Amino acid sequence: MPAKRKSNGESKSASDSKSPSSTRNILITAGEGQTGRLLIDLLATDDTYRSKYQSLTALVFSEEAASVLAEFEEVKVLVYDPSEKETLLEAMQAIDTCMLIPPARKDKAKITRTLLQVAQEAKTVTNLVFLSSVGCDFAEHSKQPRLREFIELEALALQPKSDPESGDTGHSPCVIRAGFYAENLLLYSKQAQGEGKLPIPIDEKHKFAPVALGDVVQVAAYVLTSVGPHGLGDDVRGEILIVTGPMLTAGPELAMAASQALNTKMEFKSITVAEGKEILASDQGAEIDDAEKEYLLEYYSLVREGKTAYVSNAPMLAFFGHRGQEPTDFFKTYSAEFKPKKRRTTKQ
Repeated sequence: MPAKRKSNGESKSASDSKSPSSTRNILITAGEGQTGRLLIDLLATDDTYRSKYQSLTALVFSEEAASVLAEFEEVKVLVYDPSEKETLLEAMQAIDTCMLIPPARKDKAKITRTLLQVAQEAKTVTNLVFLSSVGCDFAEHSKQPRLREFIELEALALQPKSDPESGDTGHSPCVIRAGFYAENLLLYSKQAQGEGKLPIPIDEKHKFAPVALGDVVQVAAYVLTSVGPHGLGDDVRGEILIVTGPMLTAGPELAMAASQALNTKMEFKSITVAEGKEILASDQGAEIDDAEKEYLLEYYSLVREGKTAYVSNAPMLAFFGHRGQEPTDFFKTYSAEFKPKKRRTTKQ
């Protein structure tokens, strides 16, 4: 008979957990990225989570990136160095809960494999949460290799669960498949402000469900601090949680949501893949790694193939009682970035 749940999602047997929240030591990889940094911010500053762990460590990929997290005084920052495996192993041995976020780099698969290997060697990481991507199960190696490699990485993350020699390592896993971040639409803010248009390389009838980054981070924080007799809470342990936005939208529907939120007319513009690449290659995509650009284009190709026409709000509803941020609320949040600028007219 399953353990009865408390109102906060913990089981009554959580006091006997292999990894109680009060002593939990959490590691967040790719801490300088948009997902990692926002998750660290939430865990370090929100009273809902601050009391649910003992220590918080961020793994970053350069000394420069470490400065991004300087404001969080209680967060220990570790710089990844592939040549210093022993140092990484020593650090991992102080960790029992790992949020493995693949970095937005071309070598993300190699780095992720290294981190998983070190976590297994450390034999201390009971709770392993892996951030994957919606659509990876529909992606094809020949068409969407960047997306498809998430399936291979998921398998690696879950592998210790079926390996008796791994002991408690990875014994309490969870995979979070995050949908297309609505924040990616900010790439088109220049066209939105200048032309009143959202230029996206998809057709008018194909749909997807953009999700707010903040919603994905809320789910991740809930999972990381959940408690059950074997580590993570029974409602997330061993689960693949699919997190999309609450509304399935085609391009014109996104533009309509923007129009309602901004109180001005916004139009959808279907552009070619070549035009999409041009935008990403311009100053608008200057801060995005080439690997991330490839990922975005591959996801758009999934949309055009009709493989993203679904929503999954179950985690948000189960954990927080609502579906997540609606498209209109997203555009209201970023109204300054999207609202067309009024053109100045010269009086004659």
